[in-house]
Parts: sequence; structure tokens; C-alpha cells
Amino acid sequence: MLLGDLIEKGYAIKASSTKNGGGYNPIATVQGEEYEKWIQESVRYLEQYHNGDASTERFKKTAESANGNYESHFQTMIGILKAIESIPTISMMNGIEWTIENICCNFNKLAKSLLNRRKENNIPRETLKINDEYDVQDLLHGVLKLFVDDVRPEDYVQSYAGGNTRVDFHLPDYEMFIETKMTRPGFDDKKIGDELLIDIAHYSGKCKTLICFIYDSGNMIRNPYGLISDLEKTKIDNLVIKVYISPI
Repeated sequence: MLLGDLIEKGYAIKASSTKNGGGYNPIATVQGEEYEKWIQESVRYLEQYHNGDASTERFKKTAESANGNYESHFQTMIGILKAIESIPTISMMNGIEWTIENICCNFNKLAKSLLNRRKENNIPRETLKINDEYDVQDLLHGVLKLFVDDVRPEDYVQSYAGGNTRVDFHLPDYEMFIETKMTRPGFDDKKIGDELLIDIAHYSGKCKTLICFIYDSGNMIRNPYGLISDLEKTKIDNLVIKVYISPI
């Protein structure tokens, strides 16, 4: 999501989440689950592209007490985002990380578009449905090949305890592996998190970056930002862990 889209989304959520004050406290407040999701989404964006900046730290400090508080907290946060928007982003915007992020974050849009195929002689063509992880991998592999020449599916790495573990994609030119998961009934936040933590442990010294992509077509993950934060904080040598969930 672009910063401009994030700002626009903030205004829309603020409009529907503002509660008028009453009694001895007539000042309106902004509160609710959607408002909190937007706050966390904004924090994640700033940590991704402006980590360590004074503006990011100020946003995070304001965000800590924003949900359920006065409109002035929202105005402070939106003002910070607007100020940052006016400054060119200094990041890996043209690098592989940016490409992978955009593919993962927009994966659900692609999947939905495949369900609405054109008609031939007034008969709709057969839709391309994503029913399991193998379908996710096939579609992801096809999209990756548009941007990366060397994409090796179903590669193997030796685990820390001996033996091998299969990984979904290996991008050797970038020293990167990609793991994919797809939610299903009974495969919730905790089970996905536990499974990915085991997977992550296999990558010590094997690559520089591990991408964990979770396709949550049924919106079964209850706390996506908590899951992302917990996994990305995992410390395995100097391994960089990036987690993307679509949709979120």
C-alpha cells in the first residue's frame, strides 16, 4: 500500500470511528477495531521504510494511546504521515524486497481477478481457483518469474539437526528463500506461527533473507499484525525475516 492510500484510508476509518462526547466530556474520541488496525498498519509501513527516523518514533509514541483518545491524536498521526509523504522515500523501492512485498500484499487481488474471467459465446470460461497451498505456490511462481530470472521451486536445505527440509522457492541471486502457507479451518494464528518458527530455525547460515508469505483468503487469522511482529522479531544469526499476509 502506498502512503497516500494509507492516509486516505485513515480519514475514512476516522470518519466511521469517531464517537461524540457527552456529559462532562463533550470532546469527540476516535476508537474501534478498524482504527487500531489502521494504526498498526501505519506503524508497520513506517518501520519498513522509515525505520529509526524521528518522525516514525513520534508516530509510534502517539499511536500507543491513540485508540479511544481524542481526535487530536489522529490529527498528529495523519500530520506525520503527510509530512513523510512529501519527502522522497529512501529505501529499496526498486529492489527485489519491494517487488516481493508488492506481489505478496496484492496476491489476493490477483486471486480474485482470476475468478472473474471473460465469457465466450456467453459462456464463462472456467475460473482458476486457489484451493490449497500448492495452488498458491503455482500462482506465486508464475508471478515471480515475471521479475526474477532464477526462481527454483521445491529446493532443499540441510537442517540444523541433520536431514533436509523442503522450501517452496529459492532465489539464489538474492540469497533469499520464500516459504508459503495458506490458512484453512483449524490452521490458526498459533499453529501457523509455531510451524513457521520451526521452519525459520532451518535457515541459519543458509541465506540472508527469508520471506514468509501467508495467504489468508478466509480471513481466519485473528491477529495478523501480532503474528507478523512475533515472527519478524525472531533472532536467528543475521537472518532477515519478512512476513506478509494477504489479505490483511
